[in-house]
Amino acid sequence: MENTFKNRYVRRAKISERQFRKLVRCFVEDLSATQIAEKIELNRNTVNRYMNEIRIRISEFCEQYNPLQNQTEELVEEAPVESATLSQRISKNFGLLKRRGKVYAEMIANLAPNKLQWLQSGKLETSEVAIHSVDIRDELGMVAVGYDNNPELAGKPSYVDDLNRFWIFARERMSKFQGVAKHKFYLHMKECEFRFNFRNDNLYGVLLKMLATYPITPSHMREDSVAL
Repeated sequence: MENTFKNRYVRRAKISERQFRKLVRCFVEDLSATQIAEKIELNRNTVNRYMNEIRIRISEFCEQYNPLQNQTEELVEEAPVESATLSQRISKNFGLLKRRGKVYAEMIANLAPNKLQWLQSGKLETSEVAIHSVDIRDELGMVAVGYDNNPELAGKPSYVDDLNRFWIFARERMSKFQGVAKHKFYLHMKECEFRFNFRNDNLYGVLLKMLATYPITPSHMREDSVAL
C-alpha cells in the first residue's frame, strides 16, 4: 500500500502539505521546475506534474469567468501555428478581452466565425454586457475587446491601456518558455491571464484558496505531464 499524506490541496497526496505549500510559493515566484526541485528537494518529475496540475486548475478557474466561454468552439489539442517563438504564437492565436477590470484571453481559432465577425464589427451586445472598446490588430491576428455592464464606463481609455499592458506582460513572461509544447501553450497563456488579473493581490493566498476548494486529484496526475 502506497504511503499518502494528509493534504487539503491534493487528494491522496504523495507529498506533505508543507512541501506542497513550498512548491506553490516557488510557483508564485515563477521559478522553473528544475529550480523548484532543487530548492525544496523534490524529484523534478514530481514537481513537473504538480506544476501542470496547478496550471490546469488555473485554466479551469479562468474559464469560469471568461465572457467568451459560451461563444467558443471546442478547443483543439494543438494550436495550428508554425511560429518559432511563443511571443509570435500569442500574437497569431489569442484575442484579449477586458471585462469588469479583468483581462480575458481566448484563441481566435476557437471562436465561431460569426462571433468573431460580430467582435470585429463592434456590434456584439447582450442583455448583460456591451462592447465599450475594440482593438483589432490584423497584422497580429488579434482582437482586443473591452466589456463591462456599466454603461458609464463606455469609451474610457483604461480598457485599451490595460489590454496593451497585458499584451506586454504576456509577451515578456512567455518569452522565456521557448521550448514549450504546443499542447501546453493554452495552459501557459491562461496562467499569464491569471497572474495579470491578480497582480495586485496575494497570489500565493489566492492559489491556496482555489486549490483548497478544488483539490488536485491523482487521476489527473499523468506521468507524461510536463510543465516548463
